[in-house]
Amino acid sequence: MRNPREVVDHQLPEYLASRESAKRGERYIQVTTVLIAVLCVAASSLFVAPIDTIRMEKQLTLDPEATHGLPPDISLLTKTGTFRALAIDFLFMRLERLKEENKYYELNKLSMMICKLAPRFPSVWKYAAWNMAYNISVTQYTPQGRWYWVRKGINLIRNQGLRFNDKSVGLYLELAWMFWHKVGDFMDDHHWTYKRELAVEMERVLGPPPVALNDEEIVNHFAAVAHAPAQLSALLAEDPEAMHFVERLATLQLTPDKMLLDFAARHLRSELRTRDFLAEIPPDAERTLHEARIELLTHSDYVDVRDRILACLRHQTLRDDYNMDPQWMLQLMKDYGPLDWRLPYMHALYWSSRGDMVTKGQLDLDENDSMNTVRYIFFGLKYTIKRGKLILEPNFDDPKRSYLELLPDSRFIEHLHQTYLRLGKEQFGADPRFIEGTAGPSYSVGHFTDLEDGIRQLYTEGGSQNVAQASGYYAYLREYNRDSDTGLVQPRFLQPLEQFVMREFWSELSSFKRANALIGAWVLRSLKHLSLGEVDQAIASMERAKQGWHYYMEDKGTDPGKTKRRHLAPLRDMRADALVQFMQQPSVFILHKARLWNRLEMPTKRAAYDKLAPYFTDLCAAAEPAMNPDKAFPGPPEMEEFRRTRPNDFGPDESIDHGEKG
Repeated sequence: MRNPREVVDHQLPEYLASRESAKRGERYIQVTTVLIAVLCVAASSLFVAPIDTIRMEKQLTLDPEATHGLPPDISLLTKTGTFRALAIDFLFMRLERLKEENKYYELNKLSMMICKLAPRFPSVWKYAAWNMAYNISVTQYTPQGRWYWVRKGINLIRNQGLRFNDKSVGLYLELAWMFWHKVGDFMDDHHWTYKRELAVEMERVLGPPPVALNDEEIVNHFAAVAHAPAQLSALLAEDPEAMHFVERLATLQLTPDKMLLDFAARHLRSELRTRDFLAEIPPDAERTLHEARIELLTHSDYVDVRDRILACLRHQTLRDDYNMDPQWMLQLMKDYGPLDWRLPYMHALYWSSRGDMVTKGQLDLDENDSMNTVRYIFFGLKYTIKRGKLILEPNFDDPKRSYLELLPDSRFIEHLHQTYLRLGKEQFGADPRFIEGTAGPSYSVGHFTDLEDGIRQLYTEGGSQNVAQASGYYAYLREYNRDSDTGLVQPRFLQPLEQFVMREFWSELSSFKRANALIGAWVLRSLKHLSLGEVDQAIASMERAKQGWHYYMEDKGTDPGKTKRRHLAPLRDMRADALVQFMQQPSVFILHKARLWNRLEMPTKRAAYDKLAPYFTDLCAAAEPAMNPDKAFPGPPEMEEFRRTRPNDFGPDESIDHGEKG
C-alpha cells in the first residue's frame, strides 16, 4: 500500500512537489544547526576556566583574590564602563594643570582616584608614587614629614600597585629605584633620616641581628622565619607549648603581635648595652614588670618556643605589611650571602630580583625595563660592598635619633662578580658581541669598574685571604679588560698588584698637608673600627697609616729647616690626638665610645686621658639615662707616674696593641 504523502506528492504538480521537498530540507538544516550550536556552546564552556586563567596571568582582568579584604571602591569603579575612560581622560588633563601650578596635594588625590579607576594600568601607580616620594616630600620642612611621604610612595607600589600588576616589570623597577636612590643614596638632604627610619622599622620586625660566627649561621637564623607558619593561629593550633607560652605572656600584659615584636627588638639585643654602665636606678612597679618580662623571654626553658612564636610573627608581618615573601628573601640570602634587611640596598635587591624572576618569558616584556631592573641587583650588591655593614643603635621611640653607621663589607665582592657573569649571560648570551666569561656588552664596563674598586678594598683591608682574592680579580681584569683597539693587555694591569692599588695612596703623600690629613684619616678609621669591635680592620688601618708615615718621612731626615717644619708628628701622638677628636664627635654613639676606651692600648689612653676626663663626666651626665663615668670610662692606672715621666716624643715604630679580639 502506498504512503499517503507519496500519493499527495504524486498528485501535485512538479513545481509544488519540489517546493514541499525544499521546505522539509530547510527544517532538517535548521534542526542540525541548532544541535551543532548547542554542542558548540557546551564545548566552549570547557574553555572558560583556561581562558580566565590566561586573562589573569596576562593581567587582563582583576583577580578576586587580589581584592579580597580590601575596600570595595576599587572593584566598584572598575565596573563603570565607558564613563570610566572619560573620567580618566578628564582627570589626567586636570593632573597636568595641577602639576604646572605646583598643587601637589590635590594632584595626589586625583592620582589616587585614577589608580582606583585603572588599577591594571601600571603607569598610574608609578605616577602617584613618584609624586608622593619626590614631589610632595620635598615640600615638607621636617625630616618626619619627608619620610612620611617617601614611605607612602613606597607603600603605594609595594602594597597596592603590585597586587594588581604583579607581572609589571616597570613597577618593580620603580620600587627598586626608590629604595636605592631616594633612601639609599645621598642626594636627598634628609637621607640619613630615611635610612634610620627604615633600619629601625625593619629591626622592630626582624629583631636585632644574631650573634653568629659565620655567614651560614646568619642565613640559618632567617631560615626559621622563612619556614614558619604564615599565621600565628596555625602555630598555636598545632603547638601546645606555644599556646602555654602565650598564656604566660598574657599574665605579663604582653600580647603575641606587634607588641611582642617591639619588646623583643628593644630588649633582646645581645651586644654591649647602656645598662652595663648605668648609674643606680631605684626599682619601681613598672621596672619590676619590665624585668619579669625580660626574665620570661630569656629563660633557658622558653627560648625555643619563644623563637618559634617570634619567627611566626615575623613571617606573618613580612607578608601582610610589606608584601614580601620570606621564602624568596631566604633564597636571596643563599644566593648572595648574609643580607641585612635593615638596609635599603637589600630592598632594592629584593624587588629587582623579584621583578626579574616573575616576568621571565612574558611576551609583552619591555626589554629596556627588564635590563634596567637587573641593574639594580648589581647596584644593591655594589652599595652593600661600599656601605653594607650596618651599625645601628636604635631609638625605637624616635628613630631619627638612632645611631647609624654604614661601613664597607667586602664579603659581597665575590657575589657581585658571579652575579655579573650569570645575569650578563642570561641577558646577552645570544648577542653576537657576547664574549664567554664576561658580563656582556652592556654590563662589562660596570663589572670591570666594580672589580677595580673591590681589588683596592680587599688589598687595603689586608689579610692573606683578601690579598689572594684581590690577586684573582686582578688576573681576571688582565685577561678580559683588554685595550679595545689593540686587544692587548692594558699597561696599567702589567704593574705589580701593590703598585696598582697603592699608586693613588702614595701620590696623595706629596705634601705635608695632604700627608697629615690622609694619615690622620687612617688613624681615625682605625679607632672607628675598634669602637665597633672590628679588631682586624683596626689593625689593618693602623698599618696603612704607619706605611704612609714612613713613606712620607723617609727623605725628611735631610730637612735643612731648624724647626723641622715638614716633619709629621710622631705617630702615637697623632693617634692620641685622633682619639680626643673621635671621642668628642657628637655623632658617635656613647656605647661605641665606651667600647673603644675599654679596648684601647694603655699608652694612648694615658696620653689622652687628662684632655678627655672632664668631657667623659659631662657626656655620662647628659646621657639618657645617666651613666657612671667610672664604669664607662675608667681612668688608666699609674697616671701620676705617667705625668711625671711623660716622654716628649713617641717613635712611630712603637707597637700599638688593640687588646683581645671579641
